[in-house]
Amino acid sequence: MPQDRSSSHQLRKLREKYSDQALKNKASLTFVSQLGKPNKSTKKPSRLLGKLDKLKSHQQSGFGGRIEPKPGQLQFNSTVESLTPVRHRKIFEQIYTFSFFLLTILFVWIGYRSFFSALPTWFDEGVAKAIVFGLPVVWFASRSRFIASEIGLSQNQFLPGLFLGIAVGGIYGFAGLIMQAALGTELVPGSLFATGGFWWLAFLALLTAWWESLFFFGLPVQYVRSIAPWFSESLLGAMVVGFFILFHIPLRIIMTGWQPQFLIQIGLLCLFAIGQYLFYLRSKNMYALVGSHLFWGLVLQVYAV
Repeated sequence: MPQDRSSSHQLRKLREKYSDQALKNKASLTFVSQLGKPNKSTKKPSRLLGKLDKLKSHQQSGFGGRIEPKPGQLQFNSTVESLTPVRHRKIFEQIYTFSFFLLTILFVWIGYRSFFSALPTWFDEGVAKAIVFGLPVVWFASRSRFIASEIGLSQNQFLPGLFLGIAVGGIYGFAGLIMQAALGTELVPGSLFATGGFWWLAFLALLTAWWESLFFFGLPVQYVRSIAPWFSESLLGAMVVGFFILFHIPLRIIMTGWQPQFLIQIGLLCLFAIGQYLFYLRSKNMYALVGSHLFWGLVLQVYAV
């Protein structure tokens, strides 16, 4: 009897031991089998990732992922290397057409100033320039992709541009004062700036600065950049300065005739145009450009430079 009890006790231990091992093996097999089953919660993201990969491959291959621009809408191109020869030729045709358009406006403006020179100054600066210079800016801006923030006329650019324009204009005024003192002429009295005539002159100078800054600098710079961001800044500057001088040389001859200081005036205009172009290129703020142009005009009128 003692042997039977010991034998039964050993048999029970063996059963418990192997039964626990079997349960562990069964649990392990269940866990491993569950790893191979697809999870319903991860099924949808895997499909989404597949669609994204497919879309990415289409974009890289050039099919299915490209959004074609609307008819008449100008395109942006990041680099000149990405252009096809046909597209490259089309862009330069647009630049040539734009240059011809500016030359057409030049002849219109020369004709106006030649045949209607008796009109008052306020009409020339406020009405005529708004039509001849302002309408092309509005028309090109409506057809192309540059808007107020790109041309430098957004609300958050107003105060910084105002202070920057005053700072640059102060430099112009200080330079004019030094030149007047160096030439030995009588200095302008401070009471002049409190007269009504001065502020009327400042208003006309503001109109001139506004329309000319938009037409000579804002329009060509933003138009060329909207169709060819890769275009050389030096070539663009030469085009801007060239048109600025072409618009002012004939008018100087028509209004004042040939004078000994004519070349000096043209040299000053060239330096001013180069400075304005570089100033606008770095600041990207039309308010600052108008402010500096305003003070430039006042210095020329007040100090008779």
